[in-house]
Amino acid sequence: MNNARKNIKTWKNKKGNLCFCYDTPQPMEKPLRIIVVSLCFGCVVLVEYLCFTTIYSLLPLAFLLYFAYWIVYPCKNNEGIERRMMNKNVDLRLHNELKKFDKDIHEVKRKFYQVSKGTYGIVTGTYTLVLLSNNEVLEYELKYHKPTETKRAFYEFVKKPIKCINPEHRKVVEIKSLAKWWIKIKIPEKVMLSSIIFVIVGVGIVFTSFYLWLMSKFEWKAVVYLIGYLVVFMCLQWLTDKIRNKMLIIFNFIFSLPMLIIKIWSKLMLPTMTILMSYIFLGLYAFGLPMLIIKGLDFLLDLNISEATIFFIAFAIGSIISVHGSRFISWMIKEYSPLKNWENHKYEAVMTELALYVINKNNVNFLIYLTYFLYLSISGFMQIQYNESLITTNIDGAILKAFLVFIAFSKMVSKSKNIEIKAKPLLNKMIRLITVDDE
Repeated sequence: MNNARKNIKTWKNKKGNLCFCYDTPQPMEKPLRIIVVSLCFGCVVLVEYLCFTTIYSLLPLAFLLYFAYWIVYPCKNNEGIERRMMNKNVDLRLHNELKKFDKDIHEVKRKFYQVSKGTYGIVTGTYTLVLLSNNEVLEYELKYHKPTETKRAFYEFVKKPIKCINPEHRKVVEIKSLAKWWIKIKIPEKVMLSSIIFVIVGVGIVFTSFYLWLMSKFEWKAVVYLIGYLVVFMCLQWLTDKIRNKMLIIFNFIFSLPMLIIKIWSKLMLPTMTILMSYIFLGLYAFGLPMLIIKGLDFLLDLNISEATIFFIAFAIGSIISVHGSRFISWMIKEYSPLKNWENHKYEAVMTELALYVINKNNVNFLIYLTYFLYLSISGFMQIQYNESLITTNIDGAILKAFLVFIAFSKMVSKSKNIEIKAKPLLNKMIRLITVDDE
């Protein structure tokens, strides 16, 4: 069978597969054409230069576009012929393949796909992929046979498709959707749980900030409004229980919606508020108490301690207490803070448990290192870049020295575990040395 327009010749081989060949134009063939076109472009540019002493025309760009077309078009033309031939034969064969499936199985999507390698894009495989409604993919292959001394190059369409299991091939034809992507994506459990925690804390921070904004905006009026609402709400509840009126019940339901919102709001705020309060009381007990004691001694004994010295002592002692005196901090928060479990409500025990968990020694140690790192980074940048202090020169230096004391103390505690001197053998040897007598 001949196709005069495309010069396509078709036949069937012994396997019953359709074979075809055609005159394949090659990239950069007929170089005389590009030479003539180049000369024409060059002449136009030369005339422009001689007449106007400019070369602002777009002719050089047009030449580049023509050159690119000369290289790419033959390849695209060949690809188009192969695609049309494969689609035509897939249409003829697919109907018989679908009979092997259930009646409701049908074609959803079709994709012509070429596998290539190397920087020159050498084609190593040509396929037509058919996505079915049951999510299976049929793969029809077009084999390329290289020319020999007696035969020209030709293509063989394999009429028997295979079930595609290659994930790279399937990805080309599968329909992309957010739901499928979410199902396939594998998120580590730690990342998933951390994301949920950040969402809860983020929502809590937003609600807490909004609550604080309302309090600062309306001040005492907000308390009055809330008390007034609670009084009316309780009265409506009492009336509804006494008078079973349909309109009153509906009005009570509508009036109760703000209370429901307040409850949800409070529940979402509670974890974030608990975490924030635990660190606030950690700061008060670990850093506030030393600073208060130093201030008191300075006032009573008239020691004339400088502000930088107070910062140094408070930050050094506070950092050490926060990490290495974590049992003291936990006991203080558990017994002498609003986070104490008063056993009035069930949530109080959980709130205390959460507060003690987040101020764990390792968590606080990381937080202190992070805080010092951020502060010293910013203050170092300010000093080097602008020759300015973040607070004052003395206080910046005091905080730096406090951090060095904290590091030295932490290292000392860590190294103390490796000390080979034990109390009992040491005392025994000392007593023996005292009591030994030559006689």
